Amino acid sequence: MLWFSSADAQLRFMANDAIDSQASSDTWGKTAMIVGHPGHELMVYHWMETVQPIYFCLTEGSGGSSASRLHSSLHILDSLGLSRGSVVGRYTDKELYQLILGTRTDVFIGLVCELTDAMINAEIDSVIGDAIEGFNPVHDICRFLIDGAVNRVSNLTGRIVRNYDFVLDSQPDSCPEHLRGKAKWLNLDEAALERKLNAARTYPELEGEVEGALARFGRQAFSRECFRPAASHVMTKQFEKLIPDYERYGIMRVNEGRYTEVIRYRQHICPIIEAIDEFNGLYLAEAC
Repeated sequence: MLWFSSADAQLRFMANDAIDSQASSDTWGKTAMIVGHPGHELMVYHWMETVQPIYFCLTEGSGGSSASRLHSSLHILDSLGLSRGSVVGRYTDKELYQLILGTRTDVFIGLVCELTDAMINAEIDSVIGDAIEGFNPVHDICRFLIDGAVNRVSNLTGRIVRNYDFVLDSQPDSCPEHLRGKAKWLNLDEAALERKLNAARTYPELEGEVEGALARFGRQAFSRECFRPAASHVMTKQFEKLIPDYERYGIMRVNEGRYTEVIRYRQHICPIIEAIDEFNGLYLAEAC
């Protein structure tokens, strides 16, 4: 799991003069943040401290080790007075990987329903969460759970929940050109940037990743937070020709004898995407 890491091929765009620098509750309404791993919230720390979302997190962030990092994220939430949702660190990474490998669509549809109920009960107006990047299958699955819940809220209530993503494996303010006009941007002043970096530097499990990212990009790269309208099925089109990085990485680890099975996009991820779409009565993901 990387924090603020980068894929060199990712398009990088600087914000223009029309940046929306407001992050007030009036701008966003009632909000939720849904992420795959603890620590992702550091990417949008200033938005989080200002808007005060309800926090959901699928795993406890142990990765391939046995050490959870959930407590570090919960410390941040408590220090900011944030509320926790019903799903916070429910699975170990290994457990969630096994659910993906087993294409347990029943479990993932159950999560969609649970997130839907939470959004309806809290009258959520806006939700943000992990983007589709092909870097980690948990991140991508998290995005489709968010999308499924947002669509289900609309189906059940007629209400529209604004749905945004943010990147974890790219330049922090990365935004494809076709999304820039509808993206929201938040500029941090020096005090806000220092609070954000201090939270990251004092997150012990991510110390190496944080320092590496700061060395690579410089501190000012994290003074702009970008929230892009979720366009997940558009983002998955890249996997029609190129396999995701997590699949390529998994093949390497199997060849090294460290993994016994590879999570594959078409074999494991697509059936989950399709099941969520079908459950909501939507078109099936074309990239599958």
